[in-house]
Amino acid sequence: MACVIAAELIAISFFKLWPAPPKGEDTFQDINFSDNVVAIEDVVVTRLESQPPPPPTPQVPIPVPNDRVIEEEIDLDEINDSEYSDSLSVTMKGSMGNSDKPMANPQRGPSVIRIVEPTVPEAAKEANVKAEIWVSFLVNEKGQVEEASISQIKLYDRDTGNVRNVQTIDYGLAEATINAALQWKFRPAKNDGEIVRAYTRHIFTFGF
Repeated sequence: MACVIAAELIAISFFKLWPAPPKGEDTFQDINFSDNVVAIEDVVVTRLESQPPPPPTPQVPIPVPNDRVIEEEIDLDEINDSEYSDSLSVTMKGSMGNSDKPMANPQRGPSVIRIVEPTVPEAAKEANVKAEIWVSFLVNEKGQVEEASISQIKLYDRDTGNVRNVQTIDYGLAEATINAALQWKFRPAKNDGEIVRAYTRHIFTFGF
């Protein structure tokens, strides 16, 4: 017990007799911040040299018209071929003199829904004819062919590959083309929401 009391007295004496620092002489440690200071002028603004390209715009498929697709089968009124001549150079058939003027450029032109291929005469097969016959159709408000006329004929030479425009074609091809064209069926043209008469054109090919 005497030892404990002696130790406490020694500790108290140690703190009481320790010299205190003089007043008014506060000491501070000098710290140099010069190394940590960054001048605004030294700041370098960085930018990306190249930006990633924007994502590609989705491509909308463009519908390709195919007049060969027959969406529905509609029977036409029978056409009396006996009223037409048997000339090989026939270029137009159909009703004439309708007072309603066809629309030149309707907002939606006639679209074919029924195709009749021409019957190729045997003479044309034997002659191995290669040709294109361009036909202009006048389609009425019911989608029927009111008139069909040949606007252009291209004849191909199988030996040389040359092509030339001709006014007429032999072997009964013109007659067969017009007879088939008159049996085509269309969705009629529309302009401002109204059904109108209008022209359209298609190509008949032979020997390709």
